[in-house]
Amino acid sequence: MLRLLLPRLLVLSVLLCASLARAASPVQTLEVRRQGDGYVIDASFLAPVPRTLAWSVLTDFDAMARFVPNLQESRITAGTGQQITVRQRGVARFGPFEFPFDSVRRIELRPPGSIDSMQTAGNLRRLESHTTLAVAPGGTLVSYRVELLPGSDFPALIGAVFLRHEVREQLEAIVQEMLRRQGAATPPT
Repeated sequence: MLRLLLPRLLVLSVLLCASLARAASPVQTLEVRRQGDGYVIDASFLAPVPRTLAWSVLTDFDAMARFVPNLQESRITAGTGQQITVRQRGVARFGPFEFPFDSVRRIELRPPGSIDSMQTAGNLRRLESHTTLAVAPGGTLVSYRVELLPGSDFPALIGAVFLRHEVREQLEAIVQEMLRRQGAATPPT
């Protein structure tokens, strides 16, 4: 009996922790839905920084492994200007679950308002994203849409919960980096 209850208790405790963490999050919306064998993620957050600063953090691919928790490597491998290729590698963790990932993506930059990304190689069967940045009262509104089709080693039992956790954690880390850079750029009074 305990063996049957243990997985349910684990999922409930993870959901409780996630809902408690949500209260202080800059993430305004985060929706993860199943679509066939894959997922669609729609998220938005208000970054209390100018759009130029938000843009510089979101496109600083060579430094991302320093401030996005699940990344071990992130680097531009080809291209210059508005069309680049980026390789990112890391391990997403959620409770006792781990999901190593390796992705090569073609990125189309349209400064200062949008970023489009499409995986060209990696362990997901499909990964595409679209990010927009809009000037908003109090800073920059960032909207993020991802469509992904996981590989066979993806933890389907907790797929949506896992993805919600990962995206929230990444977005919060990105906002923290934006705030850190804004503080570093502000002269002392």
